[in-house]
Amino acid sequence: MIKTDSELQSLEMRKSLLSAQFVQQGLLPKKRHFDRLFEEYFTLYLPQNLVSGDFYWVGQHHDLKYLVVGDCTGHGISASLLSVLALNLFEYAVMNKEVKKTNRILQEVDKKFIACFKDAYKVNFDNPWIDLSLICLDQKNQKIYYSSANRKILHMRKGKEMLVYKGSQYPIGGWQIENERKFESQTIYYDKGDTLYLGSDGFQDQFGGPKNKKYSSKRLHKFLSKNSECSMADQHKKLKNEFLDWKGTNSQLDDVCIVGVRL
Repeated sequence: MIKTDSELQSLEMRKSLLSAQFVQQGLLPKKRHFDRLFEEYFTLYLPQNLVSGDFYWVGQHHDLKYLVVGDCTGHGISASLLSVLALNLFEYAVMNKEVKKTNRILQEVDKKFIACFKDAYKVNFDNPWIDLSLICLDQKNQKIYYSSANRKILHMRKGKEMLVYKGSQYPIGGWQIENERKFESQTIYYDKGDTLYLGSDGFQDQFGGPKNKKYSSKRLHKFLSKNSECSMADQHKKLKNEFLDWKGTNSQLDDVCIVGVRL
């Protein structure tokens, strides 16, 4: 059967997206990178449509270990390009420029990100931004340094005490939101066996369930708390099944990324 021009264009677009997916997956940290830094962890990564605006990055500089989980504006091709830019900016700030403090890392990434779009005001489009969380793990002193741009992290202590940490209430980029901003840093003490969760908002914003409502961050935190003492592999499986069961026959509305690490 001869395909129409529209069908041929759709096939070409599909091929392009598959190629882009291959490239993006190649740029994200591999299992071996996580294995060097964390004994137990999981990454739940579910793009809405092959490529994703969500991303994660890990790195180590001297005795400090870093983990970032971010959510770029929108989804699809444009958001995936932003995620590639973000990966490069964190590699530059931490590994090349050797910035150590989490708030200073975000300030450096924010400055470089905005510089990439310095002429955006001359054209008519919504400027991009990134919501993200960044942790720096200091195992020697059993401390976590934490900074964020409009995201939270969940800290599960042994014994199921649940703590939620907020950060700065503005994103990376989005320069029309705040003319001047200074990212904050928090110090968190932890015990061996505690678990941290960083993620985007795609899971909690998914519509589904018996009343076709958003999953909600409250329900997500409760689910993670309930399963926090399971192995990280089991948590990944349970979390993925929970998302698919909740979504049901609904379309996935956004990219989903959650990373859990056991300390």
